[in-house]
Amino acid sequence: MATNPMQKKARNSMLVGIIIGLVIGCVGIAFFFMQATTYKKQIEEAASNTRRAYVLRSDIKSGTNITMSDLMEVSALKDVIPTDYVTIDDITDNTIAKLDLTKGLVLSKSMIHESDAKITADLREQQYNMLVLPQYLDIDDYIDIRLTLSNGQDYIVVSKKRIKQLSEDTIWIDMYEQETLVMTNAIVEAYKTPGSKLYATRYVEPGNQADAVPTYVPSATVINLMNSDPNIAQEARQALAARYANLMPRREQDINGQLNAVSPEDAKSNLESNLEQEITKSKEARKEYLEDLNAGL
Repeated sequence: MATNPMQKKARNSMLVGIIIGLVIGCVGIAFFFMQATTYKKQIEEAASNTRRAYVLRSDIKSGTNITMSDLMEVSALKDVIPTDYVTIDDITDNTIAKLDLTKGLVLSKSMIHESDAKITADLREQQYNMLVLPQYLDIDDYIDIRLTLSNGQDYIVVSKKRIKQLSEDTIWIDMYEQETLVMTNAIVEAYKTPGSKLYATRYVEPGNQADAVPTYVPSATVINLMNSDPNIAQEARQALAARYANLMPRREQDINGQLNAVSPEDAKSNLESNLEQEITKSKEARKEYLEDLNAGL
């Protein structure tokens, strides 16, 4: 049977159209896969060039603890963040700032270190209102507490304490048992001796400055008490015994000399007068606190 030339032409045209469609489809599919591969490669390159870092949500003072709540995770190009950027594994309960840090800063390992301070069973918050305080003292500052005797001798009683709370003439700091005993001894001896002064000195860059070594030596009675105090760990007692064994001659020559220069009657009178002032100030501060508390209800 003869084929109609028009039908043959139409069939050939259809076949050509199908072939062209298949070719275009294959090209499109190939182009799609090429684009997908390129996009995947771009994503992989972008991922390899970015890092998950942490920035500060607020300003942090030198020596202050840094917690995860102070940080915000961000994605940043590796070329614009410090090479020693901090990861989640670098932040612990004892992580502190080595220097003053500002909000929005990408945190790096060179800006932090681990504090040696430990939370032990004998750690207590103590309140003191008999110290001469620096004019510029703020919460989270670190201080040494020092004793100056009337002959000019000056001693470090306790070192590197963070100011937890602060009022006009009162500070709140955490103290270990042995520090509390030593501090109490220093207060009593300062009260007994006219011309003596207990005062605080502020650390300039506490995150980078090591703790000062205490140089004040308490009385033999207090040392004996510390040696038998069950609240002081054995390791701490041994360290204290070694320290005071070397410093005891200074105690006998300088501090005892100043105390012995005051008559027992005057020493007793001075102590009672100063203790009375301390108690009065504490009662007034407590009363003011309660009044403010009730006013806010």
